[in-house]
Amino acid sequence: MKLLVETSFSLLFSLLLAQLPLLTSAFPHHNHRRIPDLEKLINQTRNLLKITQDLLNDPLIGTEIEHRFKSLPAMTGRGRDINSLELKPTLSRLLVDLQSFELHFEWLSRASRKHRQAGTPKLAKLGEIISFIKILSASLQRQMLRVDAQRLPTPTPSLPTLPDAWNMVQSSQELFQQFRLFCDWASRALMVIKAQI
Repeated sequence: MKLLVETSFSLLFSLLLAQLPLLTSAFPHHNHRRIPDLEKLINQTRNLLKITQDLLNDPLIGTEIEHRFKSLPAMTGRGRDINSLELKPTLSRLLVDLQSFELHFEWLSRASRKHRQAGTPKLAKLGEIISFIKILSASLQRQMLRVDAQRLPTPTPSLPTLPDAWNMVQSSQELFQQFRLFCDWASRALMVIKAQI
């Protein structure tokens, strides 16, 4: 009788061990890991938004800006469309748009070094913005790998020439305004996606 009980216990224990991988995979533990990652992305995006808003508070230009950048990411969709966003395509689109802005800001940084006399507080902050964009870009790529999101081709924008310092100042104003819109939309989109998970 004792042998029968011990054998039954061993058999039951072996069956439980064999089922352990199935039991642990049945729980959505990956979702719990994703939420802190999305929270980090939201915080990084908000940080970039704040830096950009602070720069735009400088009343350097009070006139209408000429839209010279045809290669900037276009903000498509309406406000109500944000609730229908899906995780994978949104992460892919955010990364491509962010990479496009990075290329534009690097171009502006090179141009600002060329026109030293046009050094404004905005242009002095370019290095910080580019660094934060790279950090956010790396975070987005890690999240995309975790959820197996499609990697879209890296953009290759055609950038205008900068004939003088004033055009560079106008270009910087347009870039900062468009980037503020992008960061605002991106943080809202990530918050909506986080609420859906």
